[in-house]
Amino acid sequence: MSCSTLVGVTGSGGAYAARWLHWGGDPKPIMPPLRRIWQHTFARHTLPMTEALLRHDWVTLDPAVTRASRRHGGPPVAGVGYATDLQGGIRRGRVDETAQGYLEWMYLIDVATDTVLVYEATCHSRWLRRSQHPLDPASAGRVVGCGGYTDHGHRWDTARLWLPDARAGLDAEVCLAAHPHGAAVIRFTDATAHAITAATTPTTPTQGEPGRQAPWLRSVGTEFDLMWADRRAPRPYRLRRDADGLLLLEADVPGRSWRLLTAPAEGMGR
Repeated sequence: MSCSTLVGVTGSGGAYAARWLHWGGDPKPIMPPLRRIWQHTFARHTLPMTEALLRHDWVTLDPAVTRASRRHGGPPVAGVGYATDLQGGIRRGRVDETAQGYLEWMYLIDVATDTVLVYEATCHSRWLRRSQHPLDPASAGRVVGCGGYTDHGHRWDTARLWLPDARAGLDAEVCLAAHPHGAAVIRFTDATAHAITAATTPTTPTQGEPGRQAPWLRSVGTEFDLMWADRRAPRPYRLRRDADGLLLLEADVPGRSWRLLTAPAEGMGR
């Protein structure tokens, strides 16, 4: 049946951007096509998937659609579904605000964690969070950092990231919300990431050998991997990007000697 639904992406502090989906409803019929679109159409790349979803209002989501498909009366978008003929534009808001119009469900994809947050509109037109679903079911139960969000959204505070022997801190932000484990969750720009890479990349072969615990950052095209040595070989951890395009560091890495100070405390503890 038709249930007026929004599908989109999370933002900072509970913000969202979404498009209208005509044939929506509860997670049972919606999550399977979302997962297939993510896995097969976009090869598990979440950001381009959300960009595609935000280009159109939708009649239905269907990963089996081709350019030659003709159903539901709307233009086909290969590998995603059928768009509507009438486009209402991107809807922006916050999950703590009143739902605008007659809406029943909302699916928000967190790019940083490859998860889908499901909200249901109450009889008072308030968004009530119902469930959370990983795009990759095999990753269920694996929580890194704060999971890319908290019940009340991120609480970012300006901070400075200090590397060993550094004379100045690097621009960063730290999440002050409660996390599933004690590791600090921070985010920063590409400029800060390049500075960390330049300062921490091993300059001699022995620095990257197993048993050396000091982690380092390496650039891989436009992305960045956090590296640290285990017993056999250096292990990479790909930094994810949040809805603002900033890099998230949410892994509790052994031996990390980087210090984090809030901005007003700059200059202390050098």
